[in-house]
Amino acid sequence: MVRDELGHVAIIYGVVVDVTELKRSELQIRELNDVLEQRVEERTNALEAANQELEAFTYSVSHDLKAPLRGIDGYSQLLMEAYRNQLDEEGETFLRNIRDGVGQMHQLIEDLLSYSRIERKTLQAQAFDVSLFVKELVEHSLKTDPHPQAKITIDLPSCQLELDPDGFALVIRNILTNALKFSINRQPPIVEIRGRVTDTRFVLEVKDNGVGFDMKYHDRIFQIFQRLHRREDFPGTGVGLALVKKAMQRMGGEVRAESELGKGALFILEFDL
Repeated sequence: MVRDELGHVAIIYGVVVDVTELKRSELQIRELNDVLEQRVEERTNALEAANQELEAFTYSVSHDLKAPLRGIDGYSQLLMEAYRNQLDEEGETFLRNIRDGVGQMHQLIEDLLSYSRIERKTLQAQAFDVSLFVKELVEHSLKTDPHPQAKITIDLPSCQLELDPDGFALVIRNILTNALKFSINRQPPIVEIRGRVTDTRFVLEVKDNGVGFDMKYHDRIFQIFQRLHRREDFPGTGVGLALVKKAMQRMGGEVRAESELGKGALFILEFDL
């Protein structure tokens, strides 16, 4: 602003900014946010609907498929007991094969249910001493599924982890089961469970002296239903390590393996401190 000799305003300077484009951009951003919020809500609703369908499917599998299996198992057992004297050796073999098949199918259903539940289970992190937890878990596992010939050593430092205990237990059980299964033909089977603490992570390793595998199949072993060995040689459903992978991902951990065919396997689990 400039005044003349009498003090009157002679000239006024000003700056005019055209905010039309700015306002148009703000409107577009608001409209885009509204669209995104609507899409997020739609996706959330779709996910909830899918989870409900999966829940219904899980219920159906758990009840509708298990019922006929129980019937097959029960009647085949009755045949074995009540008509044993009338069965020749081949007949008994047939019945044993039926019951073995039922058992495998039952285990497959249980593993599939466990796999489907992982995604839907709410994680409840709790602080626990990993060394004590693993020792108690291994002791309990060997009571329910004894391996008297196996030599299992545990060398873990005392370390507090804050994880979902059920998820952690599932991982350790499946890794231990896997190690014992593929070492069963060794004399003796040896499983070493050890750990170390780094600056940012707790590293837990499970090493066995089993048959091992070719590292070119590394990613495949963590995929559901993938098997590297014949069922006749090593029974199983091909779900255990997929469960481990899924549980580790949900807990924010990592799992990998190192192996050489015929020289055992080393599974490495890493957790944030």
